[in-house]
Amino acid sequence: MTIQVMLFTLATVLPCSLAIIEITAALPCPDNEIPYPPTCLPLDQSYLTAYWFLLANLPSWDRTNAASLGFHTRSGQNVDGLDDGIATLGINISLATKQAKPWAHKVPEDVYNEYVVPYAHVNEARNNWRPYLTKVVDAIIQANPQASLATIPDVVTLLNTNLWQTGVLGNNVTFVSSQTPLIYDPMSTIVFGYASCTGVSILFADTLRAAGVPTRLAGTPAWNGEPDHGNHNWVEVWDYETQDWHFIEAEVAGGGETLANPCDKWFCTPGRMENGTQVFASRWQFDHAGTVFPLAWDMENKEVPGVDRTQYYQHVCGNC
Repeated sequence: MTIQVMLFTLATVLPCSLAIIEITAALPCPDNEIPYPPTCLPLDQSYLTAYWFLLANLPSWDRTNAASLGFHTRSGQNVDGLDDGIATLGINISLATKQAKPWAHKVPEDVYNEYVVPYAHVNEARNNWRPYLTKVVDAIIQANPQASLATIPDVVTLLNTNLWQTGVLGNNVTFVSSQTPLIYDPMSTIVFGYASCTGVSILFADTLRAAGVPTRLAGTPAWNGEPDHGNHNWVEVWDYETQDWHFIEAEVAGGGETLANPCDKWFCTPGRMENGTQVFASRWQFDHAGTVFPLAWDMENKEVPGVDRTQYYQHVCGNC
């Protein structure tokens, strides 16, 4: 895909707002380059790197629909009028966000491509949430001009506080238990106006990705290793200040939580970690060990890559 085609696409899908003005007013790089510390990379090179990363790691159900997702050729070049799918459109918008949002400037390329650019977290239904949620993010920011947005935790707090019950989504969203796998993709959660922990976590994570914040789904398939004790999902956010992952819930599932304090989550307790509770986070690419993110609603599914976070949660929650 050429730079000209990508810039035209970005201009047509993003709202004419302060976010667009930011692209020209506050860029640390020329407008045809993407900020990846400590350098700037050409826009077309950044697009193709993200394109190849997504394409190389598609799960089987997405490989079947690769062309519909926007993966028409192995070179990433456009196909006369039919080049856009939710994956490739998402790359374009993600790169515009990387340029426009100062907190996104500092995110390294490998982290950005794996935890901002992807169009899905697990096996939720694929839909075109990124342009919609990008407008939602910009609307929240513009409605709160007094808010401090100096760091990623600032952005997380602002979006979590203003996403669910302000009408900015076009519908208020609440927590209702036991909805997965009926309702857990972001657009279904918005339309129905409710979801359980997996659905609200994915919607929150996608909103953060739309803001250029590296985010992934996290959770346990069974508290205390016992399926009848229930399961839970939440989100992890990568912060460039600490170069590490921190966790938080969607406000409708756990209000009053922060990224800074693990112990302000209701589930982060020694009791919840007893008997070897396992915790995983999702990712786009399998690690060398082939770690899987277990789906509590589809435990035989071994196609979602994961990160084993058990040791981390056993340590921090065991000390709460």
